[in-house]
Amino acid sequence: MSNDHPGRPFRYGIRFKIAVSIGVIMVALMAVDILWNLSLQNAQAENEAREKAEVLASEMRAAWDFVDMNQDVINRAEDGTFRTKHLVCVVAAKSISMLFTTETDYSIRFTNDTPRQAANAPDAFEQEALAAFNADPERKAFWRVVDAGDGTRVFRYTEPLYVTESCLECHGDPAGELDQYGYAKEGMQVGEVGGAMSIIEPMDIYAAGIQDSMIQQAIMVLFMMVAAFAGLYFVTSRLVLRPIDELRTAAGAVGKGDFNYTLTVPNPGERPRDELSELAGEFDRMARDLEKLYADLEGQVRSKTDDLMVLNDMLNYQKRELKAALDRLGEEVAYKNEFFAIISHELRTPLTSILAYARILNGDDSLAPKTREAVSEIESNATLLLNMVNNILVISKHAAKKDELLPEPVDFVDLAQFVRKSLAPIAEGKDVRLTCTVAPDVPLSMADWEKLRRILENLVNNAIKYTHRGGFVRLTIGFENGEAADRDRGNPTDTHAPDGGDTAPTGWIVMRVADDGMGIAPEELDQIFELHKQAGQSANRRYRGTGLGLAVVRDLAELHGGTVTVESRVKEGSTFTVRIPYVPVIEEEDEES
Repeated sequence: MSNDHPGRPFRYGIRFKIAVSIGVIMVALMAVDILWNLSLQNAQAENEAREKAEVLASEMRAAWDFVDMNQDVINRAEDGTFRTKHLVCVVAAKSISMLFTTETDYSIRFTNDTPRQAANAPDAFEQEALAAFNADPERKAFWRVVDAGDGTRVFRYTEPLYVTESCLECHGDPAGELDQYGYAKEGMQVGEVGGAMSIIEPMDIYAAGIQDSMIQQAIMVLFMMVAAFAGLYFVTSRLVLRPIDELRTAAGAVGKGDFNYTLTVPNPGERPRDELSELAGEFDRMARDLEKLYADLEGQVRSKTDDLMVLNDMLNYQKRELKAALDRLGEEVAYKNEFFAIISHELRTPLTSILAYARILNGDDSLAPKTREAVSEIESNATLLLNMVNNILVISKHAAKKDELLPEPVDFVDLAQFVRKSLAPIAEGKDVRLTCTVAPDVPLSMADWEKLRRILENLVNNAIKYTHRGGFVRLTIGFENGEAADRDRGNPTDTHAPDGGDTAPTGWIVMRVADDGMGIAPEELDQIFELHKQAGQSANRRYRGTGLGLAVVRDLAELHGGTVTVESRVKEGSTFTVRIPYVPVIEEEDEES
């Protein structure tokens, strides 16, 4: 609000802002109105000037046509013989225009592109008009308001003059022949633009009228603006600012704890007169509520403090209970992991013995076919059970954060053949064709041989499990150049090497396991690498398992700094791809191997 009290520093209050806003709006409206009216009056003045020019042109054209039609009478003697009196249409028109414009500021002249007298040569505006008439034969006139060059503005108006039959005697063919007045003929044809009538009108009288009108309008608008400003200021001060001043004073008193303020509020049950009255009523009710609250504030603070202490005690108790529960959970998890590890270790020894004896028996040629079939079944199931136990052991170590790599030089040809021999009985039992191929450019690489074996055995075992009889499972191992492989896969090249280094790999070992089995539905692809998740899970699913194999593959691949991906189509088969970074074998280790 404005500075209504002496000694108080000036502020840009509501009164000042309203005054400035109204002033700016009124000035803007006045400027727009003046500019609009100025444009309208200029257009009207130009129209009036054009109408005058059209009237003058019509009168001059009438005089021209009159002389033209009476040429034969004017230029004959009393005895009927032709005798020129040098009174032709153009001379008559020029004479009339000179008499008309002698005592006025108007100018009427006749011009063409090839004037016979220098005084009739066209100026720039007339040349523009003649060019427009020649370009558009249908054009009736050419006009514009231009600067006269001396600070004044004039209206220029031009109409075309067309060649008629009577004009050919002096201006027709043959071109260059001297006419009766001694001028060379121009060779004009009937209907051509022979010249133009040019009229110049001063615009000063219009400008003075426009100026007087603008001044009168500006004074009227200014008077209306002052009246509107005074009215709005008075209404705003009385109906808006006075109630706001009362509210400000009351708010200051309440802020100091003084509830004995004076405020005009509507009676209870009475409808407020306006929004400010409603605001004053709401403020009064809020102040009375605050007064009651302050009266009992100490008691409420004491009560809330007691409640807070009780809640704090409950929170501490729950915190202790939660810590105890977490400790028990940690012990149970550790016990579970230890239990799984012990069971896995204890089961692996007898399972290894079962597999060894089964393979020895399978190599005995004296066994009966039924016995050999039973031994193969024992070998297959023991292999499956051993894989499950190994998977449980890997998952337990991973959960206990005790999984680590033991890098050594790995020959991927030996690794692939080991996996093939280990799972060949299972594949033969299901009549599945198992093949292994290693590209010749696959180098020796530092990696954990045992963990890579677990990866491939799990993938191949899964592929055999989900492939129908007569199908195929194909293991292929290849090598990809580092930068090219990263560009093709859109992956960054900052993968950690298995030995703990941060250097980017120079290549990738790519292991693919493909089959033509039942495939995986698209909606299940995102969850098959999770623990205890299997594709096609249902109560009566045909393929049973623990759901640990692919989780182990993912964990061991990531432990090597690699990735595992899958591409699959239902009833067409699946392809699992494992990529691990290539780590060159150092020379000493290469020599030892």
